[in-house]
Amino acid sequence: MYYIYVIVASLMWSFVGIMVKTASGMVDSSMITLCRFLFGAAFLACFLLLKKKRLRVFWRDKWIWIGVVGKSGNYIFENIAITMGFVYGNIVVWPVQAIFLAAISVIFFKEKMYLRKVMAVIFCIAGVILISWRGVPLKEFSGTNLIPLGLFALAAIGAGIYIISQKKLVDSMNSLNMNFSAFLLSSILTAVPVPFTFKVPIEFNVLAICSLVGLGIVTGASFYLYAEALKRIPFLVAVMISNSSVIFTLLWAWLFYHEVINGYMLAGTVIMLTGLVLINIPYRKQKTTEKEE
Repeated sequence: MYYIYVIVASLMWSFVGIMVKTASGMVDSSMITLCRFLFGAAFLACFLLLKKKRLRVFWRDKWIWIGVVGKSGNYIFENIAITMGFVYGNIVVWPVQAIFLAAISVIFFKEKMYLRKVMAVIFCIAGVILISWRGVPLKEFSGTNLIPLGLFALAAIGAGIYIISQKKLVDSMNSLNMNFSAFLLSSILTAVPVPFTFKVPIEFNVLAICSLVGLGIVTGASFYLYAEALKRIPFLVAVMISNSSVIFTLLWAWLFYHEVINGYMLAGTVIMLTGLVLINIPYRKQKTTEKEE
């Protein structure tokens, strides 16, 4: 069941690029960032009230603030980069985040790195890098073309920091209130630049408005499911499964924005899926050895 939670969360994240690109036709990236947090907090607040639970804002724990800074940076950099480039550009986040969190899972959370797990991480990262490259000449990744890639890399580190904060808090805090607190505090933080950058839309677009609300719902629902899953499944496995959103991101970019999907990208998808399969094969021998001891 908890593996399904991660898969559903990953599917939700795959729509982010499409919704950000759609919303960017009406509002700027700072407003998109604010709406992601504000509507996300509102969604979780409604969910808490429906479950007849008390609304609580946790703000004294340092890990809440670490998560707020990380997630705010994640959305700020990601939204700017998507508005500058391709819809599927945010898949660049995953290889950087995978490397960052794989290192953290071993150093910080003391998870063991078996050979097969190392190979799985390499396959996942190689697959996403191949998709990101898509066979274009390397000279295209120079100058201003590198700016979105750099922004996505910063977004990946911010996303990784938020996941670490979730892992640290999920056993001591209700996951609904934890994410509600983080998103509410993040909405206050990211609201600061809005008065200076906001421009009244010349024309209101229904799809853009729906995308802004949808981004909030995705933010609230996906991170609640992800936090619940982190209670039950290994940290690194959750990270690797979340890479599956890359596949759907490419599909939506092709369907809705007619962006080109070539052989390099398809090969990268196959390589990444191989890594996901490797990391999810049970360690039967290891479990047997532990019982004998």
